[in-house]
Amino acid sequence: MTLAPDPLYPTGKTDIWVLFDLRDRSAVESLHLLRGFFQQFGDLEFIDKDHAILVAWAGGARRLEA
Repeated sequence: MTLAPDPLYPTGKTDIWVLFDLRDRSAVESLHLLRGFFQQFGDLEFIDKDHAILVAWAGGARRLEA
């Protein structure tokens, strides 16, 4: 008998996490552009002074269309 594994995302929702290396100027520019786009539907977390993660919450893009 084979048991099915637990679902990877049991809630059915997935967030998008993008890691930025802030030592690269183009990454900083991309972060600012994306942060502006996802301002109401995401958050920015800093790992340290050189690395940040932009988290876009599930369903945010669909809410922008409405």
